[in-house]
Amino acid sequence: MSQINQILASYGGLILFITVFTEQSGLPVPAAPMLLAAGALAAGGRLSLFAAICWAAVAALAADAIWFYVGQHGKGRLFQLFPHLHAVRQRLVKGTQACSILRGAGALTAAKFLPLGTVVPLHAGALDIRFLRFLLVDGVCSVVYANAYVLPGFFLHDQLEQVVALLQRLGVSTLLLLLIFVGGYLSYEFLKRCRRKVSKSIPSGPTLSQASVLVVCLAPSQTSTEVTCAPDAQTQNQS
Repeated sequence: MSQINQILASYGGLILFITVFTEQSGLPVPAAPMLLAAGALAAGGRLSLFAAICWAAVAALAADAIWFYVGQHGKGRLFQLFPHLHAVRQRLVKGTQACSILRGAGALTAAKFLPLGTVVPLHAGALDIRFLRFLLVDGVCSVVYANAYVLPGFFLHDQLEQVVALLQRLGVSTLLLLLIFVGGYLSYEFLKRCRRKVSKSIPSGPTLSQASVLVVCLAPSQTSTEVTCAPDAQTQNQS
């Protein structure tokens, strides 16, 4: 943690911008320790809190804007790779504007904390969303992302130093096991929710009474009289 503090104190917001931009571009570079350290430095007066949040938010917005541009100019290939985007486009057309903005804001905010979050702005570009609207919504989500790491480092900098000292005592292997456990749990919850959505979207099959009526209607009549198909046997007796 002291090495990160020295780097931030020397280069300021530039190194913060590069780290967040690299992570949000999809490369395996963790920006959370740098953001937490920036909040701790801001608590000590060695870095501006407002500047740290702005540098991180602008970096995340710039990375998402690039992926949005890529998705907008490569929508043909994206629709071939992700056929479900056709259904998403239809829901966007039928849904209200406020509901679409809220769903988009939730997806963009969650994507900033996930390893493969670059897929969300890529899909947004392929769905012909207005670039100005995307920038406004993603700008708010980027500020939320920056505050989620910088503010805990600002208010809990003393406890953060204790946690770092404890992790140094435990060693790197324990930290890796903890990260694998947390990542596995989050992936399990995400897949479980996806299965629930898929099961709800699949229409249920015909009931037993409907199936019997279909069998009677499709079966060839053995008599010369005309058979009328009705779901209820009482209506046939009355006729």
